[in-house]
Amino acid sequence: MVGVPPRQTSSWFARVVLSALLLTVAVQAIRPMVSYRALALGGGALDLGVVAASFGVLALVLAVPMGRRVDRWGGPPVLLAGAGIVLLSATTLVWIDSLVLLAVNQAALGLAQIMFVVSNQAMVGAGASARRDARYGYYTATVSLGQMIGPSVAGLLAGAGGSESSVRPEDVDTDLVFATMAGVAAVAVLVAITLLLHRPPGDARRRAAGHRTTARAATGQILRIPSMPQAMLVSLTVMTSIDLLATYLPLYGTQTGLSVQVVGFLLAARAGASVASRLLMTRLIRFLGRKRLLIASLLAPATALATFPFVPLPGKVVAMVVAGLGLGLGQPVTLSWVAAAAPGPLLGTALGLRITGNRVGVTVIPVLVGAVASAAGVTAVFGAIAVMLGGSTALLAGARFDDRGAPDGDDA
Repeated sequence: MVGVPPRQTSSWFARVVLSALLLTVAVQAIRPMVSYRALALGGGALDLGVVAASFGVLALVLAVPMGRRVDRWGGPPVLLAGAGIVLLSATTLVWIDSLVLLAVNQAALGLAQIMFVVSNQAMVGAGASARRDARYGYYTATVSLGQMIGPSVAGLLAGAGGSESSVRPEDVDTDLVFATMAGVAAVAVLVAITLLLHRPPGDARRRAAGHRTTARAATGQILRIPSMPQAMLVSLTVMTSIDLLATYLPLYGTQTGLSVQVVGFLLAARAGASVASRLLMTRLIRFLGRKRLLIASLLAPATALATFPFVPLPGKVVAMVVAGLGLGLGQPVTLSWVAAAAPGPLLGTALGLRITGNRVGVTVIPVLVGAVASAAGVTAVFGAIAVMLGGSTALLAGARFDDRGAPDGDDA
């Protein structure tokens, strides 16, 4: 199966990866189509920013509690609940015809993503520490594969009933995409049920220890780990950049004449490049070290996206590939480091705290960028992303991510 390393094809890991692939495909197909639905309902750049920001609202208060639930209950119950909410969100989108309900739906979808991401990441990180970098590399490569498949399939389905170069939002068949993704989410629910019936190794042991520390004490303990705040801030920057691309590329396409199929292809090119870089992550860490690799992974997409609006279509594809190579590394490198540095019984809490930081970014920054785009034009979005990525390299000045003595957690 795609995304599973040769020596790790155990049933539990294959099912975790499969659930991640299915749910990522569903979410990544839904989100750009929500932008088209908002545009068809008469929304503008600021409305897109508000709808995009709603995706991260619930995470601001619920990501850490969800991590605590994973520490106490294990990953499969939280994964199952998240998959069920994705199914409900996709199904109801077929009938939603107001911007307010669209924002509410996206808030629920954002909560679902928190649930399946933190539960999957915790299950992957709970096994043998010697293989953690490799496991997270393959896992996040599979997530990137889902990010590549989702927008491209959505673009094909959305244009299937109309013109081959659908540009106007009202020409985009979003209903077909939402209905199809409901079916994908239903399969993910079934996979989550099998994980609940046959739990991954290490899951029960973490559940037994996870209740011994209060949420406030656990959060303070995690944030006091050296370089943990920098890791979470870099993760926030990378995640927000990816989210802004998924949100505003459809608007850029409608204003510059790029069809829904081309927009889907550009998003898929970014995700496809991330698959490649994540598969090479372990070797790149050994060659450059985590800190230098993180700096390069921020500067490369900053440069590429700064040039994106000013080059012809082939150049745009190249820019998206370069951006994808860099953006693909920030998440797994910081994720693996956070999982290694966090105490074993608090792994879910640490991952939930990391997601809280990510959602602060995807809640606040899209609204600010939407206001900038309304005043200066949608091309300013790409400049804003480039500045954010380039500026965040300063966060790494005093950080240390190459400490071989960091605790690795429990073996399984």
